[in-house]
Parts: sequence; structure tokens; C-alpha cells
Amino acid sequence: MPENGSAPARRLGSVVRRVAARFAEVVCPPEVRTGDLTDKLLAEFEAMLQVLPSAVRWSVRSGLLAFDQGARAYPRARGRRFVQLADGDADAYFRAVLARKGGGLGTALQRIKGLIVCCYYELPEVKDQIGYRPDAYIAAVSRLRMASYGPQIQAAEVALLAPGTGGPEAGTRPDVGRDRPGRMIPAGLTRQSEVGADLHVDCGVVIVGSGAGGATMAAELADAGVDVVVVEEGGYHPTESFTAQAGRALRTLYRDGGIGLAMGKPPVLFSEGRCVGGSTVVNGGMSWRTPGRVLQRWAEEEGVAAIGERDMEPYFAKVESRISVGHQDPETIGNDMRLLKAGADAKGWKIIPNLRNQVHCAGTNNCTNGCPTGAKRSMLVTNIPRALSRGARVFADCRVERITQSNGTITGIEGAFVRPGGHRGPRLTVSARVVVAAGGAVQTPALLARSGLRSASGLLGRNLTLHPNAKVIAFFDEEVIGWHGVHQAYQVREFIGDGILLTAVNLPPSLVALGLPSHGAGLGQVMGDYNHMITAGCLVEDTGSGRVRHLPGLGPQVFYQLTDHDAERVVHGIALTAELMFASGARRILLPFDGAPEVRDLAGLRDLLARPVPKKSIELFTVHLMGTARMSDDPRRGVVDSFGAFHGVPGLFVADASLFPTPIGVNPMETIMALVTRNAQRLIEQRDRHGI
Repeated sequence: MPENGSAPARRLGSVVRRVAARFAEVVCPPEVRTGDLTDKLLAEFEAMLQVLPSAVRWSVRSGLLAFDQGARAYPRARGRRFVQLADGDADAYFRAVLARKGGGLGTALQRIKGLIVCCYYELPEVKDQIGYRPDAYIAAVSRLRMASYGPQIQAAEVALLAPGTGGPEAGTRPDVGRDRPGRMIPAGLTRQSEVGADLHVDCGVVIVGSGAGGATMAAELADAGVDVVVVEEGGYHPTESFTAQAGRALRTLYRDGGIGLAMGKPPVLFSEGRCVGGSTVVNGGMSWRTPGRVLQRWAEEEGVAAIGERDMEPYFAKVESRISVGHQDPETIGNDMRLLKAGADAKGWKIIPNLRNQVHCAGTNNCTNGCPTGAKRSMLVTNIPRALSRGARVFADCRVERITQSNGTITGIEGAFVRPGGHRGPRLTVSARVVVAAGGAVQTPALLARSGLRSASGLLGRNLTLHPNAKVIAFFDEEVIGWHGVHQAYQVREFIGDGILLTAVNLPPSLVALGLPSHGAGLGQVMGDYNHMITAGCLVEDTGSGRVRHLPGLGPQVFYQLTDHDAERVVHGIALTAELMFASGARRILLPFDGAPEVRDLAGLRDLLARPVPKKSIELFTVHLMGTARMSDDPRRGVVDSFGAFHGVPGLFVADASLFPTPIGVNPMETIMALVTRNAQRLIEQRDRHGI
């Protein structure tokens, strides 16, 4: 069913649908032919295609058709199309195309295969077959959370909207942050469905984006009585709407279905949140201060003022209080995390409990689909409600097309509401004295570029860093049931001096299947052990960089080339992760190298890694994109100054991870929030200058 009133999924067309159905019979386990599973899979596939960029949709359809017709040249096909081949010949043809080195069709086919098996493992019947039944567990631990900690949880909610220093003591908007019966939308928040004609609004400051940076800026300015408007391209999805359905989350909470791609060798898969609350709604909640060495480097080498640990201390403290940063309650730590810690302890490696923004987290491990209890203190349940309670206005489902200027003076923004199915709706024009771009390290430079804004430094869109991540999948004799317990209770910090951080996560079945090299019956065998697996991985603080370019007709395009040095560290991080899993009791491990066999012991791991690992064979992903509008008081080195003001364009500010001059080696959310809290204070001090 469509989510929240969205348009029905576009049909594939009879020919493409037939090819996709036959393709699914080859790449999915044999059970796909049972009952109406193929039809259900295709419905899920069509729904997923709807949220992908038009160029990707076209390439999927074209790839399937090319694959179908290409079978005519395959000797065993004897001139027949793929859909006409018997099972054995169809499987052999599929393998032959994938095996072609440097073949564009093979690469496209691998991605199509990933999408289709991802959709297969989203089907309720399939998840039940492999023992993934999270709904009852989530309901049980949610009730336990309230029974155990109800008064503390209620106190945290009250404190969230309490008057703060410099904020209004009275006159706050009622019923914000908690929905009245029958009312799902807080006062002050407008969705596309409530807009029937073009709108024009005036305000002091308009903020583009509602994630860690945008929502924090909105709350700080609104606390000081500034008239604030926030414009968010994604939709408003309250806590009550979050489920364990990863496919639904990918379609509603993420940009482009969560499968953005930084082009390079190897390509890097990345995800961006697109909803009210931004990526904080779908991240793991890790909350770490910027390492002191990074702040020192920014001060001494990058020309950033007032950025030392002492300077930043009050802002970190304020952020941590606002979003309730702390350790997990012990009863919410699951077996996957206990095994991780046991392995690290056996190795004698430093492992520390994670700091997370949560109020008595129930341990549902549903962070990446949206927290179903509201325990994770994302911007959706903290700074957005706080800003709304102070009179801010939020417009959801609205894409900002450009920042407007007149005679070199910032005048506001222009955009349009997005109707279901991606159709253009009424226009929104916001007149403002100050514009804050807070769309993230991909969308912010793209917005600035398509608005005709240029940086004298030449660095707008450049300096992209992204903390490349790689994962291993480890299988244990004992049941792990990774979806019982919290997301990332620990981090291994033994190798942080080398820029390598290790941890483990639990991914839903569909996302595990998406990245597996196996198909057919082999895929079914691997996924049959889902409740015995741990997905662990390494994060590397990169030394190279990439760029974001806005291409007319295609939108933001991301380019990133992993350096040889960083590739070596990624391989080392993968080896360390695998070693850690064996120490935890793993019996076999799948490595993220194209074509690599599974390894069953340390000797096998060392034998495999004794040979050079081709850089292009490494499977990489990230959710930490940074640096594309870097800050420095020197306009030759920075796009913005030390407080986020765009050099040479009065009234324009940046407030997201684009600000970072370098990667930071840890999860970036708290750094973003602390920087923006600091920068908001400077803007408030200069409010008369800006007329706000």
C-alpha cells in the first residue's frame, strides 16, 4: 500500500514485468515461486523504483530489457530470450554475464539483483521463514520501558519544552511535540496535502533542511525570539508511524531509497535522510564530541577561530543535555553486542560503551527505520518540537529550488511542494533577511550552485570526505538474534590512533540480502542463518577527498576516489574486524571483496589477505558525508567563515556537516549540533546587523 497518501507505484509495463519476474525466479531462493510471492515481490519492487531517481529507474528497466535480449547471443540459449530459457540455462546465462570483467551490463545486473532480493526479503512471509519477527518483540520491550522508567521519560519530555536561557518565558504554542487524539500534525507544521495554492511567507530567518544542523539552528534562534521558517523536502512522519519494515522506511525516510552512489573505483554506497528531522531520524544515535586533536588541527592548520576544546565545552554540554546523551541501560544490550565485547576482551583491545542520544532506549534495534518508541532523541522529537513551541513554522514536503538575491543581498528562497509520486505542487516563496543552508554535504553545495552562488576559494562542493565503511558478516553456532537489543552498544577504539574504528550492527534481512554476492538456493542457505549472524565493520578516517557537482537534469552527483593509502587501511580494518569476530566465536565469515570465498579461521583469513586486494573489488558504504562548504576565516581556504557565514554573501549561512574542514573519525551528529549551537549564538549576537 502507498505510504501516507503517496501515489500508487508506477507499473513496470508487461514486458519489463515479465523479465523481472523471471529474473526474480533465478536470483531469489526457490521459494519465490510459492503461492503469490512473485507478484508480491514485484509490487514491492515497483514501489521501490518509484522513489529512485528517474535516471536510475530508466537504467533498471533498460538493464532488464538488455539482459533479456542479450541471451540471444549466449550459445546455450540458441537464439532465445532470457524469459524463454529453462532454469539451468537461465542461471548459467546470469552467471556468465556477471562474470564478464568490465562489463557495464554485469555491473547493472548486480545492482538490479540487489534490489530484487532486497524486496524479496521485505515480504512478511519470507521474514517469518527465517525467524525475523520483530513486531511482538518491539511491543514487549516498549511496554517494559514505560513500566520501568515512565516517570523519568515523562520528566525528560517536560524538560525538552521548558524555557531556556534567552528563550521566551510565556506564550509558547500549546500541544506541540505530542499529538492530540485524532491529530497527527503539530501546530505550526504544514504538509503538502494542506496546501492548495501558491504561498508567500515572510520571516527573519529561513532554514533549508531540518536535520541535526537545521533543527538545532531553528531551536536556538526561536528560543531567542527570532521569527524562523524551516523548509524540509521530506515528509513529516511521527513516532507512531515507525515500524520494522525496512522497505517502507527506505521509501519514506531516505533520499532516493537510501542507495545514493559516490562514483569512483570502488563506488561508495551512501544514505541520506529526507524527512522532518533529517538523518537523525534514521541514524544509530551515536553521540560523540569532536576529538580534541581534530579541533586543534582546525584551529592551527585550517584557520578556524574559537574552536578549541575549552571554547566548545559549553556547546557540547548544552547539546548533550538537550538530546539526553548517555549510556544504555544494561538490560537493553543484546547478544550481538555481548559477543563483540567478549571478542575484544579476549584480544585485549580497548572497547568502550557507546554514548547515544536516548532516554531509556528500549533496545529495539530499529534505529535505521525510525525509533518506534521515541526514545532516540532525534530532531523529530527534540529540536523541531522545541522550535515549533517558540513560534517557528515548518513546511514539509517542499523542495527548495534556489536561494534568491537582489543586488547582492539575500532575499529568501523559492521552492515547490512535492505531491505524491514526485509531482510538482504549489510554489512556496519565503522572504527573509537571512538564509541558512542545512541540507547536508551533498544537497547544500548543490543548492548553492544552482542558485548561482560561487565561492572565491573554488572549494564549494569540493573537499568531500565520507568515512568509508566496510562490513563483514560473521556466522555463529549459537543464536545471536541481533534484532534483540540496542544498535551499537559498544565501539572498539583500540586502533583509533590509526584512524580505524570497529563496531557491529544488526541489519534487517532485506539490507543484508542486498549486499550478498550469492543468489538462488545459495542465497536462501545464507539467509537461513540470519539469526546466527553478526554484521560487523570498520570506519576509516579518510585522507583523500571527492566532490559534489550539480548537473542540470540529473541533480547532485557525487564523485569520490579512494586513495591507495586509505584502501590499505580499509583492508587492514576488515582484517581486524574479521579477527575480532573469530575471537568472538564466529565459525565462518563473508568478506566484502568481490569474488572472495568465505573464510573459516584465522589461517584462511591470512592466506586470503596475503595476496593484494584490488581496490576496485572492495564493497564500501557510508552515512557520514562532510566538508563540501568548509569553514575557515581565510576566504582563500574556506567557503564560509569560522561561524558558518558564506564569504562575500551577507545573510547566507551554512549549518551542517558541510562545514567540517576535515573528517573527524567519529560519528558526526554531535559535532554538527555543537558547531551550529555556537554559530547560532553568534548570529543572535549580530541580529541587529542582519535585521532579524
